[in-house]
This record gives sequence, structure tokens and C-alpha cells, in this order.
Amino acid sequence: MRPGRRLRQALLRWDRLISALVVTLPLVATCLFGFLWLSEHGWLLPFITLCAVVGGAVYLARRWLRPPRQQTQDAADMREALSVEADPDWSAAETTAFSVARKRIEALTDADLPWEDLPKAALDVVNDIATGLGGPQKTALDFTLPEALLLIERAATRYRSHLRRHVPFSDQVSLKTLIWIWGQRDRAQMALSVARIGHRLARLAISPTTAVLREIEQAVAGGNATYLNDQVIAVLQAVLLEEVAYAAVELYSGRLKFSDAELLAIQMASTDADRGRAALPDAPLRVVVVGQISAGKSSLINALLPHDLAEIDMQPTTDRLTTYETEIDGIACHLIDTQGLDGGPDAHAATLTQMTRSDMVVWVLRANRPARAPDLALRHAFDAWVAAHPARRSPAVIAVATCIDQLAPGWPFPEHALPDPALSAISTVVTAMAADTGLPLPLPVSVVSPVWNIAALHRAIAANLGTALLVQRNRRRVGADETSGGVLSELRRGGRGLVQTGQILGGRLASKALKTTAKEGRKDGDQDGRSPEPKA
Repeated sequence: MRPGRRLRQALLRWDRLISALVVTLPLVATCLFGFLWLSEHGWLLPFITLCAVVGGAVYLARRWLRPPRQQTQDAADMREALSVEADPDWSAAETTAFSVARKRIEALTDADLPWEDLPKAALDVVNDIATGLGGPQKTALDFTLPEALLLIERAATRYRSHLRRHVPFSDQVSLKTLIWIWGQRDRAQMALSVARIGHRLARLAISPTTAVLREIEQAVAGGNATYLNDQVIAVLQAVLLEEVAYAAVELYSGRLKFSDAELLAIQMASTDADRGRAALPDAPLRVVVVGQISAGKSSLINALLPHDLAEIDMQPTTDRLTTYETEIDGIACHLIDTQGLDGGPDAHAATLTQMTRSDMVVWVLRANRPARAPDLALRHAFDAWVAAHPARRSPAVIAVATCIDQLAPGWPFPEHALPDPALSAISTVVTAMAADTGLPLPLPVSVVSPVWNIAALHRAIAANLGTALLVQRNRRRVGADETSGGVLSELRRGGRGLVQTGQILGGRLASKALKTTAKEGRKDGDQDGRSPEPKA
């Protein structure tokens, strides 16, 4: 290549650098000569003092014009944006425990905690959640190993989703690269410090006045930067502790006893049990109809169904559980007719068992029957069961007063326009029924043709379908522990573990024995095939 062409390419390659030098050299030279001139005439110190005064005045003016508590407000907005919210599916007790934990976290992170104190603060939060959900006897380690593993699995899945959505290149940068970057952090910090020093020197060389002003501003604003950094650290610590509180609620509420797949298998087994005693296919929601004998339970079910399916008579007709399928507001339901209460312990215990397995309870009371002792005893037993199982959601109870037509002479009235005396008598009776039984105010209905107020009962049931769905999910999750935690189930599980362990050990011992036998066989074969040595 010719020398002229090489020179031309070099000039083209360094064109931008040469242009920058042409522009900056006169400015740098002017600054240097200016400092020399100020030094020769003794004006350098007054010049630096003037620059410092002007810089301080500008900084104070900016501080005065800036809105007050802006940094604190920014930290509060950041805390609000990153805060962890309670799950809407949680029960009232779980939501209350989480709210108490959040208040404790706000008090702890009002200022940033030392990082070495953070594990103790997290343990205190977990203890608060455990005590709030399980009583004072429950501590931070009262959970099983499968629950802990399922918690780790769910947390890992959630954080993996956060990484893929919010962290760029998280699915492209390998772990090896991240470890190498972490190992080079000291060198990177040193390079950053050198770059900052170089930048400050270059700024001083280019414009001494600007450099002095910037140094003064940084010196004065250093405290604000430290304050803001402390606020950010406090917010991040609060978010971390709230994540711990969220996980603790999931752990101590029993939600991690079974995974979604295990709950599905348990639900299939439960619906099979319903199908075995039902004339129609099973449905998601179990609406249990309870009441005394001849209270009108079967007649009420016929009024709710599109067609009459339940057997009715003046004598008690329901001597076992019978399940009927219907749809209310597009949601399939099981109406489960129970054995009537007769004051005996067997019917009482059987009805209570079905109420504990229900998603909604329709309690039928006969308006013209003053005897309420069986209903009152069942309500006390059900309330005691609810109090003894705080992890279970209590199903909604809808009280219904039947045989209202017996309280109003002249029934039925034209267009169901009840006269004032009939309305007054009905109001007095249903109020007394609620006071005698402790149940919600009964909804008065008539199930004889022409039926009356059944549409209002439909609306009352439909209004509680959302709560019934939550009760069902809670019942499946918490009740599954009772199904799988029996002695026989645990013995079967232990037997399976012993059999599997025996198979593994037996297979390894057999494999080792075969290898030893084969090795000895090869050794014997080598000895047999070896020619005898000649005698001397």
C-alpha cells in the first residue's frame, strides 16, 4: 500500500478526535492562562471564594423553591407501589393477621434496619402470623416438610415469572456469567472511582467555575442523597418483610397442605361419594336442607326444582340422604335432603355431619310448630363445631319459615296481596322464631299451590353463591387433611415407603451379588484354561 494512501486512511480514522482537539484545546488553554493571570495578580483566592458563594446561593435557592417533603413523598409512593396486598380468597382471620403484620412492619421499617437485624425481624413477623392463626401455642416452626417444599415451589415459580417479565436478558445470561460479574465487582468499583476522578479533573480543566460549583453542590447535597438512599433501603426491607408475612399466611392457614393437583384428586373422590347416594349426577355446590321432621323440607326442594322429584307426605318421608341436581343463576348445585330432626341423637349427629360438609345450609322451620328444642340443640352444636375449627369457613345459613299459609285465614289471597293483619301475624311469628333459635330472620314462604315468596328464596340463595364457592374451596383444602391424615392412610403410606426402600436395597444387593459371581466365574475360567507347568 502506498504511503500516501496509508496517511489518508489514518487521517480519516482519527478525524473525529482531531476535530475534538481543535475545539477543546483553545478553551483549555484559555482556562489555564486565565488561572495563571489570576494567580499573578493575586485574585485567584477571591475568585474561588466568589464561585463558592454563588454556588451556595444557587443551591439554597433551589432548595427553597423545591416542594417540601418531596423525597419523603417519593419514598411513600414507592412503598405504596411495591406493597404486597392480601389475597381476596383469604378468610377474615387470615386478612386480619396479615394486616397486623403489616402494621408491625411499618413500625419496624420507619427507618432502615441494620441488615444483620433483618432475620430476627422476619422471625418476629412469622411468629405473629403463627400466633394470630393458630393461637399462642403455635410457633414459627409449626409446619410440615411437604408444606415447606410446596411453599418453596410456589415462591420459585412466582419469582421466575417476575424475572421473565421485568428483568431484561434474564433468560439469556447464564449463571456462569452472573457469577463472573459478581466476582469482578471490586474491579468494577475501582474503575468507576477512577472514571469519576477523571471526569472531575476534565471538568476542572474545561471550566473551573463550573467544576467548583458542582463540587460545592455535591458536598452540600451529600446528606440528602444519603437520606434518600436510607429511605429506599427502608422501603425495600418493608417489601421483603411483607413477602415473608404473605408466605407465612399461606403456610399457617393450611393452604399448602395440598397442591392444586392433589386437591383435584380429593375433589373427584368426594364427588364420587355424592354420586353413590344421588339419583342425579353430582354438582359442585352442596346445599344441605335441614330441619325437623315434617317441617316441609321435601316440599321446599320441589318448589326450588323445575319439576317435582322429592317424595312428600304428611308422615316423614326422608330416612336417608337424597341428592337432587338443579341450577341457580347458571351454577349447578346439589340440593341434599337430610333426615328430619326428631330429638334423637342419631338424626342430630347425622345432620350435623352433613352441615360440616356443606357449602350452604337452608334451615327449614315450620311456622305453626312452637317446638324449637331440636333446632336450638343443632344450632348450638354447629356453632361449637365452627368455633373449634377456625381454619374452616362457615357456610352461609338461610332460615326459611314454611306453612305461612296456616297463619293467615283466607289464604290464598288474590294476586298474593296480603292484608295488613296477615302481614302483622307473619312478622310477629318469624321474629319470634329467630329469637327462639338464634338463626337469621327466617324468610316466610308457602310451598303449597299457589306457592308464595319462592322467588325471594331463589334470590337469597343466588346472593350467597359466591360465598358458597369460597366455602367449598376452603372445605376441600382443609378437609382433605382429615381424609388423608388417618392412621390407616399413614400406615399405607409408610408401607409403600418401606416396600420401595426394600426394592431399592434388594436390587442393589442382587446386582452386587451377580457382579461378584461373574467375577469369580471369570477367575475360575482363567485358572482352568491355563496350561500346567512342566515338571523339572
